[in-house]
Amino acid sequence: MKRPGWKVTLLVPLAAFVAAAHGGTVPAQAPRDLGPVVARLVDATTTDAESQALAFRALIGLGRPAVPYVVSHLGDGRRLPERSIWIRAPTGRADTQYHPWFVHDGLLAVLKEITGYSRAPLTGHLLPSQRERSVRKWVRYCEERYPAQAKVCNSGVAVAPTHAGVRGETIVRRED
Repeated sequence: MKRPGWKVTLLVPLAAFVAAAHGGTVPAQAPRDLGPVVARLVDATTTDAESQALAFRALIGLGRPAVPYVVSHLGDGRRLPERSIWIRAPTGRADTQYHPWFVHDGLLAVLKEITGYSRAPLTGHLLPSQRERSVRKWVRYCEERYPAQAKVCNSGVAVAPTHAGVRGETIVRRED
């Protein structure tokens, strides 16, 4: 006869030890500036298919602290070399495939994976007006969730592709 309770008996003291060593709340420390890291990774998504896959995986790996910096790159109208992103899922969930055409679309997939939220359709078939609307929604989300980094969320000028994807129109976001 097996007794599964012995594992719990070992884990409870371990959890108590870790909690005691932790000492309560996490000390407030300045967040690491992920801006240059995210910018390099976003640029890497446009070089070749292998770099694109590694860059998107790394962006997702940065987690929630990178959200404001990823949001600041939304609207990027550069084409992706590979129109497919496979996200390896944690155990118990199927892998997910996205079909982005532009950097903007790939970053929407990154934000969906990090936050669990989707603020726009995750296809490459978006009109420029839909891309602009998704940028506004994500900026609003970012400013609400990351008030200390609201300027990062709302920074920069991004290029949204036109319907044909040949030329882009500039979206200027306000700086408050």
